[in-house]
Amino acid sequence: MMLFLPIVWWMAVQQHTIGHSWGDDFALYVRQAKSIFDGNIGQVIADNHFNVDNAAKPGFSPYVYPWGWPLLLSPFVRAFGLDYARLKLVEVACFCGFLWVFHDLVRRRSNRWMAFGVVAVIGTTLSFLVHTDHLLSEFPYLLAVATTFWWLDRCRAMHHRLHMATRNQLIVLGLLMVLVFNIRREGLALLPAVVAVQLLDLRGRWNVADRRRVATPYVTFLVGVVVFQLLLPSALAPSYVDAGLHQTWKKLQGPFRISFGDQLGLHGLHGLALLAIFLLVVAGVVVRMVKAPALDAPWAIFAIGSMTIAGMIPAISGRYLMGASPFAVYFGAQALAAIPLPRHSGKWVATGALALLTAWHLPSVSNQIRQMDDARERGGAVADGPESPYAQAGWDALRTHTHQDDVIAFFKVRALTLYTDRRGVQSSDLEIVQQRADYYLMRKGMDRGQPLVTVPEGEALGWTLVWQDPSWVLWRIGEAPAP
Repeated sequence: MMLFLPIVWWMAVQQHTIGHSWGDDFALYVRQAKSIFDGNIGQVIADNHFNVDNAAKPGFSPYVYPWGWPLLLSPFVRAFGLDYARLKLVEVACFCGFLWVFHDLVRRRSNRWMAFGVVAVIGTTLSFLVHTDHLLSEFPYLLAVATTFWWLDRCRAMHHRLHMATRNQLIVLGLLMVLVFNIRREGLALLPAVVAVQLLDLRGRWNVADRRRVATPYVTFLVGVVVFQLLLPSALAPSYVDAGLHQTWKKLQGPFRISFGDQLGLHGLHGLALLAIFLLVVAGVVVRMVKAPALDAPWAIFAIGSMTIAGMIPAISGRYLMGASPFAVYFGAQALAAIPLPRHSGKWVATGALALLTAWHLPSVSNQIRQMDDARERGGAVADGPESPYAQAGWDALRTHTHQDDVIAFFKVRALTLYTDRRGVQSSDLEIVQQRADYYLMRKGMDRGQPLVTVPEGEALGWTLVWQDPSWVLWRIGEAPAP
């Protein structure tokens, strides 16, 4: 691992572009991180509250994200500002930290080479490496989850059963669950995972168990969540329009299948091949529920719960599956290891399969690195996003021609607020833009997430063309003329 992790670090950094993409979840995370040092937490929440409520689809974003990731990111934002090249290294560090802890966890459940094979598969998967190019919460979440399971294993290894751990150890377990929950809300799946461990440990021992000690991690979790909410409030159960279990089911019919293949490094996996992999993972779960339920039941429960909760929101993104896919790799390997072969050689079959899958990943990773190197030589490894030169021209125009109290219609309002301190309206509905905004910064030639308005159409609406360049038009919105 000491040799492997520097290679993973290098491969991840090679995927990094200059700046950041337009996907503006990162913008709210960065604003929250800045607010911790700037002392304007309430202002950040109020600004995003306005942005969300005045959007055409108010459920496109929570008012504020859980504060765990912003807290981790905040000292680096304070030190480096919006230097994305340095900030993305925090993502890389979280990814490598997760691989290190996860390797230790798997090592306790298999032999050394199989454990290394599991993390080698994850660490060389292109979709994971590329994801370090985004300031999002998946890798901090995975690191916190793995650390919690590591502590859970430690408590059980020292005392044989969880309820026999010391009160301080159980309090630490509860606080770790608080941390996970405050990075991503699907971390709530850790609660039933820990419950499962205790139920298995307490079989036939309820009469002699210390009930207060049994309850300690849950009471700690509840108190910790309440205290965290009082200090740094965020929605405990974010509300999205049309959210629910039907969204998870719909994703399982399509988007999650594609993402599952990508996160195994098997792009385009479908049909019988996808079914075979899925059945292999299920077989691994069944095998481990028979052989070591107290060790692996919490992993299975957490992975299914995390995927289910994350899938309930309407937004479609493969990254919501990242909290579960590493566990799928592990259970698939355990299914192969359980094949009844002479001299218990099933584990070597699993290790060989993991080695082959890792080798399968390397050409695509190498090709991607080569493409990124070529783009850097041409000066083209710049992400299409708010740091792009054309985007900076738009920000400069807003700072020059608008007041800080003006409301700006824009297709990515959270990025708008991060870069200009203006509140915004995000809508492709022309009527909403007309009613709610003072200015409209329109990207030329793009009809996704914004209405395209020609100069004659704008003038007919009573708008004034304030500024334009090859990429943008800035309109001042006036009252629509009477019919």
